Amino acid sequence: MASGGRLFPFALVTLFLFLISPSPSLSSDDDKVNLSVYYESLCPGSADFIADYLVKTFETDLINIINLRMVPWGNARIDNRTGAFICQHGEDECYLNTIQACAIDVWSDQKRHFNFIRCVERNISKGGLQSGKVSAVYQEKSSNVAALKVWESCAEEQKLEEADIYKCYTSGRGRELELRYKTETDQLIPPHEYTPWVAVNNQPLYDDFLNFIHHVCKAYKGGPAKPLACNSARRGANSAVRGADEAR
Repeated sequence: MASGGRLFPFALVTLFLFLISPSPSLSSDDDKVNLSVYYESLCPGSADFIADYLVKTFETDLINIINLRMVPWGNARIDNRTGAFICQHGEDECYLNTIQACAIDVWSDQKRHFNFIRCVERNISKGGLQSGKVSAVYQEKSSNVAALKVWESCAEEQKLEEADIYKCYTSGRGRELELRYKTETDQLIPPHEYTPWVAVNNQPLYDDFLNFIHHVCKAYKGGPAKPLACNSARRGANSAVRGADEAR
């Protein structure tokens, strides 16, 4: 029979393993709901949604069960002859789409890049950047200094280093990222009809996207407890976001 002295260390090890084991109440990455937002930077509807609605994921505990994916491409396309990007709201939209793609890549933490994107879109929503009326091809640098000032001021506000964004944009990395987002957007089933186009676990919410919290909570299968945000989620929000842009 083992002595009490030999059992004591074994008991300590067992207790230690029990204490460090993850709680069954915590959500694992496998349980998280994919919330994907397909948008374009100068779309008024996209700007309103990001600045005033999507921010709720970080103002509540909802973010604990979400894998938030921002996809800045929207209704852009490529000129088959030149390979240039053509955006619905002009070259500044192509420029800011690419800057935001770089931000997602450089600042991989969801909250960091979202706060930056929200800052840019909030300024746009308030009329901080006047987009061109005619679509124009993507150029190496934006001809509208306002677009540059908007994102630089947001980086400064969020205390984010700008150098890596410049490097991403000028090196061609930003274009590479945008081409990936183009492929993903083009392969949506069903195809997106307008921006913003919001999907929960790859299922589009159509014109009910303002009720995304309800749909996220419904899709969440982790547990046992759901976030407090789910207790206050309500159906029936008005989905008439200002200026949503239809796909061409």
